Formats: sequence, C-alpha cells, structure tokens
Amino acid sequence: MLVLVALIQLAGAADDGWQATLDRVTRGVVSIRMDRPRAFEGKGRSNSYATGFVIDAERGLILTNRHVVTPGPTVAKAVFLDHEEVPLVPIYRDPVHDFGVFRYDPGDLRFLEAPSLQLRPDKARVGVPIRVVGNDAGEQISILDGT
Repeated sequence: MLVLVALIQLAGAADDGWQATLDRVTRGVVSIRMDRPRAFEGKGRSNSYATGFVIDAERGLILTNRHVVTPGPTVAKAVFLDHEEVPLVPIYRDPVHDFGVFRYDPGDLRFLEAPSLQLRPDKARVGVPIRVVGNDAGEQISILDGT
C-alpha cells in the first residue's frame, strides 16, 4: 500500500496552475526503500518500497503509512525526485491511525531543497478536482487525477 498525497486545487483552475503545484509538491514526495534483514516472525530477508512525503523539511520529517515504519530491524532510505538518497530513522508509529514518521538529516540533501507539504483535509470534498502523487513500485513518480 502506498501513501498517496492528495493535492487539491480550487475548482476552475487552469492546467498550468496544476503544473506549478505538481512541480512544487513532487520535490517533497519520496520513495522509501526498505531492507529488512529478518522479520521477527521468522521469515527471510525482504526488500520493499513505499511512498512518503516531507512534512517538516527543517527537522527532516517524512510521513508515511504505519506499516512502513516497522517495529523490527529495518534499513530504510528516502529517495528524492533527483535520485538523492538519505538514510531514515523510524521515530513514530501511531497505535491507532494508519501513519508513521521517519526522520532524515536535512544536511544530507546536497542538491534538492525539499519543501514541507501541508495537509489540508479541510479542502477535500466530493467533486473537487484532485491529483494523487505517489511512486510506482519505487521506480518513478506517478500522478493520477480524479475528483
């Protein structure tokens, strides 16, 4: 399961407005690459990918799904739009809601300045055009549109 960032634009906005929004937002969306040496359940080594997004660029915080921030031993890296990779440290798994948080050192980013993406659930409503940004199995950014 991927974390998908829903981008909400005001109704009637031009496509170039969407393009400007997507250009800004995609710099804060990351592919999370995880390598689990061995699960607690006794299964062998596993590799997986997920999507996350920067919620605090100054502190280096990335929001993702709860199951991505596993309680077991994991080596995780965030891969940014320009293919820069930074190591991640799990810092929080919500016990009730489906989210978790990783931390990275913002000083590790040499070329990209990742923006902090703000959550705006108050803007989400039926019928409003949206764009959903995620990663296609860790390969590239995917953008879907909907309402």
